[in-house]
Amino acid sequence: MAVWTHGPPSGSASRPAGRSAAGRAWRAGLLVLLGWSLLGAAVAQPRLDVHVSADSVRIGERFVVSVVAEHRGEVELAFPAADAGPGVFGELEVLDRSAPRRRAVGDGQVDSVAYTATTFALDSVRVPSLPVQVIAGDDTSTARTPARTATVVSVVGPDAEGLYGVAPPAPFPRPLWTWGVLALVAAALLGGAAYLWWRWRRTPEAFPSGIRPAVDQTPYEAATARIRRLETYDLSDPDAVKPFYVELSQALRIYLAREWDVAALERTTREVVEALDRRPDVPDAAVPRVQAVLELADLVKFADARPAPEDHEKAVREARSALDTLEAPPASPPEAIDGVASAESP
Repeated sequence: MAVWTHGPPSGSASRPAGRSAAGRAWRAGLLVLLGWSLLGAAVAQPRLDVHVSADSVRIGERFVVSVVAEHRGEVELAFPAADAGPGVFGELEVLDRSAPRRRAVGDGQVDSVAYTATTFALDSVRVPSLPVQVIAGDDTSTARTPARTATVVSVVGPDAEGLYGVAPPAPFPRPLWTWGVLALVAAALLGGAAYLWWRWRRTPEAFPSGIRPAVDQTPYEAATARIRRLETYDLSDPDAVKPFYVELSQALRIYLAREWDVAALERTTREVVEALDRRPDVPDAAVPRVQAVLELADLVKFADARPAPEDHEKAVREARSALDTLEAPPASPPEAIDGVASAESP
């Protein structure tokens, strides 16, 4: 009969004991490494402090905030830049920062930097906890300074009386030359507006069909070209007769306005003829031709007259003859022939 006994079999008692000893050794090594790491971190971490040059400052007055770091070991410290802004310096207005300084103290070192600052806070100003980067080899950590508070002294004493708010600006008389300049500017603007209005009034009437003379064309050339285009009109269509005479009349009137300075676009036919009659430099033969063309055009435009086909051709010929007569140079008076005496004796 087999007899079973409780407990591990023979030869197995030494194995758990060996595994337990190895575990304890591993844990001891881990604790040693952790202790060395904590010790190294404690050595590398500096002791920071902040000093304010005065316990109380005035608004806008400059003062100095010094940051001091005591440390051991080979570490580098990076202090905040002067332009870090309110996110770092809070109510302080940092104007400048000195270069970092390092000096040996005992078996350690002290790094320091000075900030020139001012403030516009009321009653008190708080120097916030400033971040300082600690660089040890490849490791970088951030340490922070303790916060400090300084009293802000008011520039107005507690017993000040008779203080007033900001007064309105005192009235000063405006110099006379400024009124003159304003008057000239206003006159120029009004003159420009009047000229543009006058051009706007004349342009649609002068060129109703959108035909404008070329820049290099003389008034005679522009009128002749306009009359030449009238020859392409199909006057067998009754609806084309009135536009034909409107164009013919406008060609003559624009020419008279541009070349002879007669307000032919604003005046009636009778007034245009009277103005030409009063001009001694206008050839006498041109006036009746101009009158005949303009009067026939008026009958068609305003009285719905229907001239015969031969009248159309005659009107074009009369208009061309009027232009040629007006453009002809004036006849010069006969000159006396030298050496020929008058037949009549005095």
